[in-house]
Amino acid sequence: MTLANKALKILIVEDNLGDYTLVKEYLEERFENITCELAINYSDARKLLLAHTDFDVILLDLILPDESCTQLIQKIIAIAGRTPVIIMTGSLNLDFCMDSLQLGVSDYLFKDELNTNTLFKSISYTIEKQKTHLQLLESEKKYSDLFNLSPVAMFVYDIDTLKIMDVNAAGVQLYGYAKGELLSMQLDQLFFSKNTDAYLEAFEETNPKNKFSFEDHLILKNKSGKEIKAEITVKTLQSRNKSAKLVVANDITERLLHFDALNAQNKKLKQIAWQQSHEMRSPASKILGIIELFNTELCSKDEQKFLIKEIEITVKELDDVIRSISEKAKQVNPKT
Repeated sequence: MTLANKALKILIVEDNLGDYTLVKEYLEERFENITCELAINYSDARKLLLAHTDFDVILLDLILPDESCTQLIQKIIAIAGRTPVIIMTGSLNLDFCMDSLQLGVSDYLFKDELNTNTLFKSISYTIEKQKTHLQLLESEKKYSDLFNLSPVAMFVYDIDTLKIMDVNAAGVQLYGYAKGELLSMQLDQLFFSKNTDAYLEAFEETNPKNKFSFEDHLILKNKSGKEIKAEITVKTLQSRNKSAKLVVANDITERLLHFDALNAQNKKLKQIAWQQSHEMRSPASKILGIIELFNTELCSKDEQKFLIKEIEITVKELDDVIRSISEKAKQVNPKT
């Protein structure tokens, strides 16, 4: 469906009924399904805009009985919401028309040059521009939500000054500073002083790259001075017309502590395995050897008593080894 066929609702704010009738006729020539509402002053326009939010475009005369010019534009835009505003003016004051664009007006039309085609082109352009603008706002909101609502700490810094430009809620929680404090800091203040120079050099090397992830973790610090070991990824972006870097800092401090505990556990398990394979083998072999001597039936009674005593001693040795292994096994409990 083309714009000419689409159902449109236009608010015309115009105190001259002749001008209103002419504009309405121009619109009906090019748009097949159009509804026009008339407001003859600012007060009526305000009531209509507060009561209805479904206008596609507002055509606004600059001079009304109760408001005019800059104040009129500001008040209409304030209540128009997302509805675009096109000025219709009999004045050829180009400077004012250009200034009106800065106030948020989408376009301006001179009444003396108004015709079916110029009105159609202006409305078509305005509606498409507003559609693109709303899509951009939606996209910005989506990425803003990804930043602000992410459970992973993120912050943005200025590449040239290293000043922190923005930080999300997870970053505020991780570093322990208030957001205002972080926004007054620079990148180097988030590192431990012993690593600052090396880290800054590493970050500087990422400047030509669009995206970069550090192979090893970096050591950051929070407000209390506690170490934060973090996986760092940086992404280049434009923020407030400045070259900036988005830093994603994934806190892996607890994960590394857990890995250390697992490594300590594995070390103890290796010690136990060595003990089982070495310290238990000697007494076990000794007992087996004594049993073989008994089986020869060549031992005298005194020798048998001696061998039985040796078995007793060896069994106690074996028991000690088993107890030692049991005690070490109890210690194999990784801290989390």
